[in-house]
Amino acid sequence: MRHAGAVGGSRRERVRAEARRLLAAGVTGTVFPGATACLSWRSRDGELEWAEASAGTTGGPGAKPVADDTPFDLASLTKPIVSSIALRLVARGAISFDTRADALMPDARGTPGGAATLEQLLTHRSGLAPWGGLYLDVPHDPGTSAARRWILAEACRRPDEGAPGRAVYSDLGYMLAGEMLARAAGRDLDDLLKQEIVRPLGIAEDQMMYAGALAPDRRADLARRCAATERDDWRGVMVRGEVHDENCAALGGVAGHAGMFASARAMATFGRAYLDSRNGKAEFLPQEIVGRALQVRPGGTHRLGWDGKSPENSAAGKRMSAETFGHLGFTGTSIYCDPTRDLVIVLLTNRVCPSRANEKIKGFRPAFHDGVVAVIDG
Repeated sequence: MRHAGAVGGSRRERVRAEARRLLAAGVTGTVFPGATACLSWRSRDGELEWAEASAGTTGGPGAKPVADDTPFDLASLTKPIVSSIALRLVARGAISFDTRADALMPDARGTPGGAATLEQLLTHRSGLAPWGGLYLDVPHDPGTSAARRWILAEACRRPDEGAPGRAVYSDLGYMLAGEMLARAAGRDLDDLLKQEIVRPLGIAEDQMMYAGALAPDRRADLARRCAATERDDWRGVMVRGEVHDENCAALGGVAGHAGMFASARAMATFGRAYLDSRNGKAEFLPQEIVGRALQVRPGGTHRLGWDGKSPENSAAGKRMSAETFGHLGFTGTSIYCDPTRDLVIVLLTNRVCPSRANEKIKGFRPAFHDGVVAVIDG
């Protein structure tokens, strides 16, 4: 047993060293100013292993070295978390997969979005457009309740050219799904995040949060600790400590499609609980409902809250199995779960700092995943 532990410890160190090397190369290659990663896997003797690494700086004025616990803007990694909130509410009977948006949102009646069910919204099969610059059109001050009402109502009126049921990745759909969950539960999304994810998983509240829901002192603390994103022409500042996504910012920073910040360890803790629930090893989510969420659906690779691994040119790389599911975030974030290896890999970067025009992350992600998985497999 002592020998097995030593081998496990040695492998952990090799994984950590390789992750650190790759992240440092990403900084040197100007893929991003800074990054952090967390990996969780089970060794051959069944022991749960964790490895963390970080490199670079938080970027922008007053940049600091990135630490393992530095929070990053998750961007669309918010979606798997929101979908997990939905699964927990469905399991308790607070809402149904078949609940239509207009059953909870009277303003949605008679619109394309209003006719969409929760499951259609969460699987990107609602018939809504992928995106829209609603923050530019809103006739109210961004972040106000009036702006939020207008944006949600307008999102319902933005159909895609295809019919409902066709897979079209849609931020607008997740905006509506998040609002449905809040109304069904009678609690704001930030309260649901704490109640359904953060506290059950033992995550510290300063390691996973909606920045837009923080009190001024806590928001200032987050701004001191977190990675910067982009110099935003709309806001006229380097964005730090508030959500990068403009539509989410106009909604007040709390939405179903974006808005959450987290450390890599917190995100990996979530991924580990989800994967263990899938495998019947955790009570976080019922195994049956996770199976429904992850089932392959016609019309595309998008599942409920997640995306399946593409057969070719996947951001997950070539080594992770075909069973892998995960998600990407626009700011340079990603999470992948490989059931075959019982492996979770979280990569958080601020590749949009100082500009979203930098797309080197597209080549970095698969190389990073292949590099660390090779060490785990070795």
